[in-house]
Amino acid sequence: MSYYVIIETDQGYTIAGVREGSNAETAAQEAGGVLIDDARYHTLEQALNVLSAMPSPFPSKAMG
Repeated sequence: MSYYVIIETDQGYTIAGVREGSNAETAAQEAGGVLIDDARYHTLEQALNVLSAMPSPFPSKAMG
């Protein structure tokens, strides 16, 4: 992968890899989601660290 981005799908937040020659918006669409963060993460570990610190997109499920 060239870099990683955080996207939102129907199942919540996840990470999509962006291939060389592609862009973040295309990678998000191909993964069935939308881009929620403009940041580019050069490693999967960086993206996972940020993702783990984000609040749940489904707060009612997180509380119950």
